[in-house]
Amino acid sequence: MTLAQAATFVSTASENAAVSKKIEPTPTVTISASGSQAQHHTRKTLTRSELAQRIANGEVLVLHRRRIYKLDKWSKLHPGGELAILHFVGRDATDEIEAYHSDAALESMKRYHIADLDPSDWEGLHGEGYKPLVPPVQLGYREGRLDHPHAQLSTWRTRKGGKRGQEVANEKDGMVKDESGTSHNDVMDPAERPSGFPLPVSLLEPPPNPPQINPKRERAISEAYREMHEEIKRSGLYALRPAGYVRECSRYLALASMAFYFWWKGKALGSESAADVAWLLSFWMTKQNFYFLLSSFFLGLFWHQLTFTAHDAGHSGITHSHSIDRAIGVLIADFIGGLSIGWWCDNHDVHHLVTNHPEHDPDIQHMPFFAISPEFLVSTPTRTTTRAGGDRKEGGRAVNDHRQDGGGDDGEKEEIEEEEEEEEEGGHDVPLGLWSSYYRRILAFDSASRFFLRFQHRLYYVVMSLGRFNLYANSYGFLALKARRDRWLLLETVGLLVFWTWFGGLLASLPSWRMRLAYLMVSHVTTSPLHVQIVLSHFAQSSEDLGLSECFASRQIRTTMDVKCDPNLDFVHGGLHMQVTHHLFPRLPRHNLREARDRYVKPFAQKWGLSYDEYGFVSGNGKVLDTLSQVAGQVELLVKVARAQAKGELH
Repeated sequence: MTLAQAATFVSTASENAAVSKKIEPTPTVTISASGSQAQHHTRKTLTRSELAQRIANGEVLVLHRRRIYKLDKWSKLHPGGELAILHFVGRDATDEIEAYHSDAALESMKRYHIADLDPSDWEGLHGEGYKPLVPPVQLGYREGRLDHPHAQLSTWRTRKGGKRGQEVANEKDGMVKDESGTSHNDVMDPAERPSGFPLPVSLLEPPPNPPQINPKRERAISEAYREMHEEIKRSGLYALRPAGYVRECSRYLALASMAFYFWWKGKALGSESAADVAWLLSFWMTKQNFYFLLSSFFLGLFWHQLTFTAHDAGHSGITHSHSIDRAIGVLIADFIGGLSIGWWCDNHDVHHLVTNHPEHDPDIQHMPFFAISPEFLVSTPTRTTTRAGGDRKEGGRAVNDHRQDGGGDDGEKEEIEEEEEEEEEGGHDVPLGLWSSYYRRILAFDSASRFFLRFQHRLYYVVMSLGRFNLYANSYGFLALKARRDRWLLLETVGLLVFWTWFGGLLASLPSWRMRLAYLMVSHVTTSPLHVQIVLSHFAQSSEDLGLSECFASRQIRTTMDVKCDPNLDFVHGGLHMQVTHHLFPRLPRHNLREARDRYVKPFAQKWGLSYDEYGFVSGNGKVLDTLSQVAGQVELLVKVARAQAKGELH
C-alpha cells in the first residue's frame, strides 16, 4: 500500500467512525406475545447517506417498507442462508421479504427494526423511489474483508475511471459529486481496492441504470405486484389442498412398491442357467437381471417424483411451518434420496433472489461443462510479462471479439491449448474466470472449459444423465464444509447413514458386481429428466444484469420461462413447468400454481408489458440447445484466434 493509499484509508476510517458514532441506533422495539409493540423511545430516522456510512463500516442493514433492519447477528442464523441477506444490504427488499416469509415471520422481524429511512430518500427526488446502494458482497466483500483479488472483478471493471475533482457528499440523495456537480460512481482502479472495511462510501453508489430500466416504472410494477400478492392471499390460494398430496403419496407408494416387487421377483428366481438367455431384451439378459433392472427403473421414477415434494418442503410450501416442512424435506431428501435438503435450501434460496446472474446465481454456474452466457468466458492473468517497450501485458474478457484483450504482440504466446509450452517461453496467461459469490471460488475458463464448452450443446443430455452424482458431491461437500453445526446437521447425517445402509444393502443383495453397477446407473439415469426440467426454465432466458433498480417482479418474469403442459400431466413436471408463478410466490402450494398463474400472473404480465415466455417441452429444450450452441460457437472462435496468435498469424 502506498503512503497516499494509507492516508486515504485512515481518513475514510475516521470519517466513517465519526458518522457511525453520531447516529448510534436507539434501543430496539420490544414485541409482546400478542404481537403489539412497546416503543420506549422515538425511533431514529436515517438519511440514505447515513445508511451508506454505516454499511461502509460493515453493518448489515436491509430496508423493508422504510424500516431499516440491523441483521449483523441474525444473518449467520438465517434459515435461508447468509447470502440471502447479504445480497440485499442497502437495498429495498420489501418484495423479496414478503414473498418468502409468513405473516408471523414478518411480525418477528420487527425486533431488528432500528430506524426508519428519511421519507424524502424513500420517495426519491421525482417519485422514482429509493435509490439502492450496492451490497458489499456484490463488490467482493465478505466477513469484513475482500474475499479474493478477483472477487466480482467484472463489477469493478464496469465502473468509470479517471481523476475526479474535489468530491462533496450530497446529503439529499447520497450521491458523490465533483466540483461541477456531476454525479459519479466509484473511481478506484481495481488494483487499488480496499482490502476490507471500512469502505469509501462512494463505492456503494450503483452504476447508471441501463436504458431499458426506468426506476419510476419499476416502482409502479413493484407496488402492483404487492397488490396482486395481497389478492392471492385473500383468495385462499396459500391454503394447502390435502387431496393433491394424497394423490402424490399414492403415486409414490405405487412406484416404491413396484421397485420392491421386481427386486423381490429377481431374488426369488435365484441363479439361472445359461440356456435362459435372450429371454426378452438381449442375448445376455436373464429373467433375474431383467427384474432387477425393472426394479432400478421404478426406483428412479420414485426418486424423480419424490423430489418435487422435497422442493415444496424446502420452500415451506406444504404446511408453511419451517420446522415441519424442513423435517419433511430431510425425510425425503436425506433418508430416502441420499441428498442434503440443507444444501438444496442454501443453494436454491440464493438462486431465487439473484436469478440468472452469472456471478451470483449458483444454479447457472456449471463450469467447465456449461456456460449459458459469454460472461463466463473470462481470461485474466495471475502474473504479467513485459512487452517490448516495457508495457505490461494485461488479460481481459474475451467476448464477441476476434482477439483477446492484451493479445497479438510479437513474441507473446497465448495458445490456449498449449499452456505448458507457453510456460517454457517465460510468461503466459493463466485463464481464470468469474468469481462466484456463492461458491467463493473462480469459475475457471481454463483448458478443460474450452474443451467441454465447445461441445456443450452436443453433450448436454449426456451430462444431465449423470446429474444425480453431482448432487451427491454438492450435498456432502456442503455438509462437511459449510453447514451450520446444529440439530438439522445431526438429523441429516443420520438420514444419510440410513440411506446408504438401505441402498447399499440393496446393491449388496444383487448377484454380481456388473448387476450392481447396472442397477446403480439405471436408477440414477432414470432421474435425469428432473435435471433437464430444473434448468429448462432458466438456461434459455436472459442472464443480463439490469442493475439494482429492476424490481423483483420484473426480474423474475424476465429470467424465467414456463412450460406448456396439459393439466392432467402436471404431476410429470411437479410444478416446475409453472416457474414464473413459483418464482413470484415461492411459498405458494404447488397444486395452486395453475390457478394463480391463470387468474393473476398472466394478466399482470400483460398489463405491464412484461414478456411472459411459455414454450412446449420440446421447443423449450430447443431454445436451451440454441443458447448453448451460441456460446459454444464463441468458444470455438476464441480457440481458433488463440491458435492463430500463437502461430504469429495475427498481429
